[in-house]
Amino acid sequence: MTMLYWAAIPLESVFEGFDSMTCNWIETEYQGIRMFVEPCGQGFGRVVRLLSANPYDYLNPHLAPGSIVPLTATGTSL
Repeated sequence: MTMLYWAAIPLESVFEGFDSMTCNWIETEYQGIRMFVEPCGQGFGRVVRLLSANPYDYLNPHLAPGSIVPLTATGTSL
């Protein structure tokens, strides 16, 4: 992922703590679409990222980042 930052402060200040961030993402499949979700309890997860080559999947508002989807038993932790 490429990011562009314009800041009048040193990069060390901008990215402080960036290397120590941890993610609790799980790769799972919902409605035939692979995605990364962040578990939010009770068998549900919040969509973080879709892993699909179909552009129409990204237009589905039910799969937008932040949406809640049920988790399956086939998910694997990162």
